[in-house]
Amino acid sequence: MRNSQTPLTTVELVEIRLRSDSRDMRAVLREIRRLRAIVSKADQLERSLGPTDGAAAMIRDVLRAELDEEPSIAELMWTDLNVL
Repeated sequence: MRNSQTPLTTVELVEIRLRSDSRDMRAVLREIRRLRAIVSKADQLERSLGPTDGAAAMIRDVLRAELDEEPSIAELMWTDLNVL
């Protein structure tokens, strides 16, 4: 059984969609898609920033660690590497 705190992968979200095709579930999954897009933009922004120090560096380090744990970011990186 999966830990309820573990982020869901795209494959797991598709499986949920196939099991539950209600209007409410579709709305929840659309919201997840929207939030994943925001996470992706945060990842792109963090990667594009130059060197930082002090408090900004600490905040950025925490953000980078959290982004690295997001399945949607790992999936994007895997896709990017396999397209090249």
